[in-house]
Amino acid sequence: MERQIEDEARFPFVRELMDRSELKGLREGELKGKRDTLLRLLARAGIALTVNESARIHACTDIATLDRWIDNVLGAKTATDVLS
Repeated sequence: MERQIEDEARFPFVRELMDRSELKGLREGELKGKRDTLLRLLARAGIALTVNESARIHACTDIATLDRWIDNVLGAKTATDVLS
């Protein structure tokens, strides 16, 4: 434990890199959770996706967009209604 503290004091950039890595992991987890939620809601609503629509959801890296699409599932009849 003492060695770890000494290493962090001598090499503060290591801690910064670790923090960035942890934040990136958290963001990726949040994105995956939102994508999974959206896909599950679409399936429950009986809304089929084309290959392109599915790829668009999987490629989305904007949390606000995924949140908007999740909200759009309510009352939607088609994937176009959701992804607009």
